[in-house]
Amino acid sequence: MTMLFEPLNSDGHKRSVLYHAARSSMLHDRLVNYMGRVDRLADEVERAAAVLIDVTHGSAVVAFQDAVFRTSSAAFLHLEAGQTLGL
Repeated sequence: MTMLFEPLNSDGHKRSVLYHAARSSMLHDRLVNYMGRVDRLADEVERAAAVLIDVTHGSAVVAFQDAVFRTSSAAFLHLEAGQTLGL
């Protein structure tokens, strides 16, 4: 009679080491992806802060027009006539 499956390994320590190595690798990959996402979001925040600094030091209309046409990530800063930032 042929066996289709290898018998289960009863060595608990070996299974534990393999499980923890796989889990550690998975968590490492998730952390790397998360840190990349945080870096991209931090770059967007820095660009938005630069737009706000430009607005406070120059013409608001020109700065917002430049921001909207230069990058899409600053589109949320669009103000209609008569609106303020509420700061």
